[in-house]
Amino acid sequence: MTPVLVSVDKAGDLKIGARKCRLYKKDEVVKVAKKYGINTEKKTVQQLCGSIKAKAKNSMNNVPLAKMYPEAAKKRAAAKKRAEKKALDRKIAANFMRNMTTKIPAPRPKPRTPSPAAVARARANVKNVINKRVSYMNSKSQRMINQASPRAVMRIARELRRLR
Repeated sequence: MTPVLVSVDKAGDLKIGARKCRLYKKDEVVKVAKKYGINTEKKTVQQLCGSIKAKAKNSMNNVPLAKMYPEAAKKRAAAKKRAEKKALDRKIAANFMRNMTTKIPAPRPKPRTPSPAAVARARANVKNVINKRVSYMNSKSQRMINQASPRAVMRIARELRRLR
């Protein structure tokens, strides 16, 4: 009798050889079931596969592969250790570079102040407009404009320009 490879895949299905148990014909599954000492009378393929699966799980050898293949396990452990060391080295290098560099904040734009010439022009324009439109303003507002900040003068000049 040839040995039959019986395994359970990740989905939990029983495999006989390379195919799933449920895909075999009944007489093929019966042969495997008899090898495992299972009573096959009046059972369906599904029932036979279930009982083979239960027997196979009980009889499966739970010896770790590292004990069966120590050379391969050593190589794998060494490779894992190298990979961990490489990852640690990368992490150390990244931290070093992060600590060595300084973050320079983006330069903030300097608040614009109008040039003195622009302020003088705006004051002159405002005075001219005030002189032309006496009905809109009285003498108090003229004094107020002379004392106003350059920003306020520019704002008033823009408003008056818009009214034209």
